[in-house]
Amino acid sequence: CEGCEVMFHVSTLLPYTPSNNKQILRKRHIGNDIVTIVFQEPGSAPFSPRVLRSHFQHVFIVVRAVNPCSSGTTYSVAVSRFHTVPSFGPPLPAPATFVKGKTFANFLLAKVINGELATLRSEKFASLATRTRHEYLKDLVGNHSSSTPLD
Repeated sequence: CEGCEVMFHVSTLLPYTPSNNKQILRKRHIGNDIVTIVFQEPGSAPFSPRVLRSHFQHVFIVVRAVNPCSSGTTYSVAVSRFHTVPSFGPPLPAPATFVKGKTFANFLLAKVINGELATLRSEKFASLATRTRHEYLKDLVGNHSSSTPLD
């Protein structure tokens, strides 16, 4: 996407504190993402979106590696979305299997960006975002109302 900016939170690279069993710093980053890509190695248990609870996560794109680290590496893809998020492209082919390479990377990036845009347009998420902006604005006014006005 020309001019698009994408940020990835890689869970295994986020702050980890052995003494903190809740790992709040990790959860704060991942939980505030709208679209989550879940990469799975062969033999992994099926992914359930119920494992990750968040008010913001609305789309999960599950990518499962097939024959990883070989010249025949492929990826199977599945998408799960909150029921209020409309369908979004590009459509998954049947079967939803991709050869490792630039075409797959472009497909995945387009799917992530379109998933976020679809979520932002959904009624539930739009009302959540409006409420959050309202709270931020109230906080800003409350914390700075005694400041000298700008001329």
